[in-house]
Amino acid sequence: NNYLRQLVLKYIEDENQYAIAALRHTEPLQKLLYNEFVSRLDADEESARVTLPDGWSYYSKSQVGLEYRLHCRTRLSMTAGMGEEQVYLDENEIAQSPEFKDSTYFRVGFLRHSPDCRIIAYGVDGLGNEQFTTFFKDVETGDLLPDRLSNIYENLEFSSCGRFIYYLTLVPETERAYRLYRHVLGTAVELDQLLYEETDEMFCLTMTKSGDGKFIMMNSAAQVTSETLFLHADAEDDAQPGVIMPRKEGVTYSAESHDGEYFFVLTNENSKNNWLFRTPAPKRHSPPVDLVANRETVIPHRDFVLIEDFQVRRRHLVVFERSNCHQNVRVIELAAPQYHYVSFSETVYSLLPESINEEASNLSKMTLFDTNVLRFTYSSLVQPRQVIDYNMDTRESLTVHTEQIAGTPIYDANNYKQLRLFSTGIDGTAVPMSIVFRKDLIGQGGKGLDANPCLLYTYGAYGSCTDPVFSTQRLSLLDRGFIYAIAHVRGGSDMGMGWYEEGKLGKKPNTFLDVISCAEYLIKEGYTSAEKLAIYGRSAGGLMIGAVVNMRPDLFKTALTEVPFVDAVNTMLDSSIPWTAFEWEEWGNPAKPEIYQIMKHYCPYSNVRPQKYPNMLVLGGMNDPRVAFFEPLKWVAKLR
Repeated sequence: NNYLRQLVLKYIEDENQYAIAALRHTEPLQKLLYNEFVSRLDADEESARVTLPDGWSYYSKSQVGLEYRLHCRTRLSMTAGMGEEQVYLDENEIAQSPEFKDSTYFRVGFLRHSPDCRIIAYGVDGLGNEQFTTFFKDVETGDLLPDRLSNIYENLEFSSCGRFIYYLTLVPETERAYRLYRHVLGTAVELDQLLYEETDEMFCLTMTKSGDGKFIMMNSAAQVTSETLFLHADAEDDAQPGVIMPRKEGVTYSAESHDGEYFFVLTNENSKNNWLFRTPAPKRHSPPVDLVANRETVIPHRDFVLIEDFQVRRRHLVVFERSNCHQNVRVIELAAPQYHYVSFSETVYSLLPESINEEASNLSKMTLFDTNVLRFTYSSLVQPRQVIDYNMDTRESLTVHTEQIAGTPIYDANNYKQLRLFSTGIDGTAVPMSIVFRKDLIGQGGKGLDANPCLLYTYGAYGSCTDPVFSTQRLSLLDRGFIYAIAHVRGGSDMGMGWYEEGKLGKKPNTFLDVISCAEYLIKEGYTSAEKLAIYGRSAGGLMIGAVVNMRPDLFKTALTEVPFVDAVNTMLDSSIPWTAFEWEEWGNPAKPEIYQIMKHYCPYSNVRPQKYPNMLVLGGMNDPRVAFFEPLKWVAKLR
C-alpha cells in the first residue's frame, strides 16, 4: 500500500528531524569528534602481504583522497627486491561505474583468487542487504569476464582447476542461504548445476575451502544443530556432496582436512565445551563409507576449557581455546604426542585466528598448509591490532603488520591501563568485566577523586564472545577521562558453553541481571556513578539495553543502541518475518506457554511503562537484514 508506505516514511523523517534538533547543541562536539576519528586513521594503511605460488605478493591498501581500497600486487625479485606495484582491482572505479555510482550504499564484500592466481571473483553489495553481485576479472589482462552472478551469498569458492565456481543463493523472502550451485566459467548462468538444497527453514548454509585445498566444505547450521557436507575440489562432472556426520538434534560440528587423508572434526556431541576427533577422508571415486564409525579422539572434552576453533597444517594441529575468559593457542605436533602453548604478555587481550583483512586471510589460507607458520591477529584494549606470524617450531613471533594510529598527539599505550574485574551476580555468579582508562587522568586503579564518566558495553547472545579489542574512536572517550567497560555476561561463551546456556531460552533474564550487577559494581566501587554511566548495545545487545532500562532505569544517565531487537514477543510469534524460525532455538518459541511468560516478562517493547528513563539515542536501519526498521521505530513511539 503506497499510501501507508508514504505515511511511514514521513513518520521516519519526522523522527530524524526531531533527533537533529535535539542534538543541535552538540554539533560543534560532533564535528570535533569526527575530525578526531578521521585524524587517527592511517590514510595509507596497508594490509599484511601474502605471497602466492605465482610469485606475486598480494595486499590491499587505502590511499589519501580515495574512499575505497586498492588491491595491489608486486613481484619479488631475488636481485632487485620488490618490483613495481600493480593495482589489479580499484574499488573506487567500481563505485563510480554506471551501475553503482548512484547507489546509497557500496561495499566490496569478498574477493577470491583462482588457484592459478589468474582470475579473481569479487562481490559487490549496492543496497546494504548483504546480497552480492559477483564479477570475474582476468588479473593479467585486466578484462572483465562475461560471467556474472546476481543476489548471491558472500561465500564463493573456485574448484582446484579454477574452471568451476561454487556459490550459494538466498531465499528471497528470508535472505537465508539455502542452495549450492556450480557455475562453469564461460557458460550461461541458466545452465548452472544445483548440487544441494537445504529445505529446512531452520538451517542456513555457509561454505569455505579446506586449508589444504582438497575439499569444498559446506556447513548447514541452525542455532544448536549443524551438519557438514564436502565436495572434492578437483571433481569434474561427478561433483556430489557427501556428509561427514549426519545431523543430530543438539549436535554441532565443523571439519577441516589434513592433506585429503583425514577429516579433523570439532563437535559438541555429548559434551558442552567441544572435543576433537579425526576420521579417514574418502577418496574421490570411493564408495560411501560410515565416517563416524572410524573416528578416533584427538582431544577429549574438558569441563573448563572451550575449544573454539582449530587449524591444520601438514605437521601441526593448532587449537584455539578459551578458559576463564582468556583465549589460548595450543600447538600440537602431529608426528609426536607433544604440544606447547603460545605465550602472551598481557592478561587482557584478544586473538583472531587469521589476518584482520578478509582478502589477506583468504590468501593466507591458500599458502600456509605446508608451512610451520601460524598467522593470527593480536589486540587488546591498549594494543592496536597486530598480525603475527608465529613459527611453530622455533616458537618465535614475527609481527608482519601493525595497525598505525595517525594524528597528534602520538598514541602511547603506556598512557592507558586495562584491568579485569569481577562483579557478583544476584545468584552469586562472578561476572567478568574488562575495563580501560587513561591512567594519567584517572589514576592507576581506575578510581579518581570523583566518579568518572563511563561507557558500559555488552552483547550477551548467541554464544558470541565480547572480546577486548583496540579501537581508535574509543580514544576520544578515554582522552576525556572516560572509563570504557565490557561486561562479559551470560548468553555469550566468554566463560565456555555453559556460560552461554545460562543466558538463553528460559534463562535469558540472567543476561540482564548480569548487566545490572556489573553496573552496580562499577558504581559501588567508585569507578563511576549513575549520573555518569552510559550503556551501549546493538542488535541482540539492543534487546539487552531495552530490558535493562525497563528494569533499572535509575542506574544509567544515557542509553545508546543500534538496530535493537526489542519486540521479542511479536517477532518470535510471526514466522513470516525473516529468521524467526531460526531464532527460536536462541530465544524460544513463545507459542509455548512457559517461554511466552518469560519472554513477556523481559520483552523491551511489552514492558515500557511510565517511569523516568535515561536519555536515549536509538538508531535503526531501513535495509538491515536481521532487525526490521519498524522494531526500533515503534519502540521509540511507545517510549514517547
